[in-house]
Amino acid sequence: MKRLELLDYGRFIAALCVVSYHYLFNGINNGKVSSITHIPAIIDIAKYGYLGVEFFFMISGYVIFFSANRKSAGDFLTSRAVRLFPAFWVAVLFTSAIAFFIGGAMMSVTAPQVVTNLTMFPNVFGYAFVDGVYWTLQYEWKFYFAVFAVLALGLQEQLRFIFMLWPVGMVLAKITGLTALPFMGDYYCYFAAGCLFAMLKEQKNWPTTGSLLLCGYLCISFTLEKALLLETTRNVDYSLAIIATVIVSFFALFTFINSTLGASLTLPGSRLAGGLTYPVYLIHAHFGYMVLNHFATEQNKVLVYLLCLASVLATAYLIHIFAEKKPASYWEHLFSRTLGTAGNAVQIRASAVAGSLYRYALAKIR
Repeated sequence: MKRLELLDYGRFIAALCVVSYHYLFNGINNGKVSSITHIPAIIDIAKYGYLGVEFFFMISGYVIFFSANRKSAGDFLTSRAVRLFPAFWVAVLFTSAIAFFIGGAMMSVTAPQVVTNLTMFPNVFGYAFVDGVYWTLQYEWKFYFAVFAVLALGLQEQLRFIFMLWPVGMVLAKITGLTALPFMGDYYCYFAAGCLFAMLKEQKNWPTTGSLLLCGYLCISFTLEKALLLETTRNVDYSLAIIATVIVSFFALFTFINSTLGASLTLPGSRLAGGLTYPVYLIHAHFGYMVLNHFATEQNKVLVYLLCLASVLATAYLIHIFAEKKPASYWEHLFSRTLGTAGNAVQIRASAVAGSLYRYALAKIR
């Protein structure tokens, strides 16, 4: 996949939207930041920043199609682990260290909590996330494991067909009230939309376009329903028209990215912007809440906001360079020898079992 510089800009701007949502609205609204109040002139914009997460999920689907296309199951797992784990491990330790000094009762952490968080699945062991934003990684890995299963079963050639039918299944699940089924509701419409945009970049056809239109309906429907729920549970008013417009703009941006002009854009600093996005997302929330609670007052809050954001960007840069970029070959070797080897072994075994079942069924038919 050719690096798309506009996509890097888009993901970085989405990260800043999520940061603004947490710092300027949600942290104060949910009580995690109690030392200051909202800035009235900004709150009506910042409260929509959570939609950056939906955009992240679309990007994930877009990228995963290219990561999985023509790859073995082991290679796919390796690429995902290299992408997610190194920065995450540093982020967990960073946030935990800050919490040890200034976390207070609300954001304190324990040693077992930190250790289990390093697996990225602390809930399995009965512990909470060190930082609440980690919840999105659960969706990422569920999606990854579904794609892994497709590859392990030897259905690589059917990957496009499966992605194309996915929105149809979600629409049927919505009509029949079965959206609780795995991958048939929730945020997965955004993953599916990203996959379909990636498919259209490789080859444009009407069936894929039709599935993408279904995804558009599902994304708008899901997010509007979620906004109505947020209005009730968090005592905030949202404009459904604004939310729908933002989602449509996501689809318009991906359409432009797929165009010849969008793909050929050269934008300064795009590689760095894309590299900073994941670390910024991982470290900004609880770190920011703790800093704001400890240092911000009504008189100095604008300055503390700026210093907090600068600290997040600087720390994210260090994580990107020293945890991701410089040791990249080491991480590739480590995960290919562990997860990659295990994934390929599962693929060989699953293919053998599937072949045996096919031969057995064929013999019965004859």
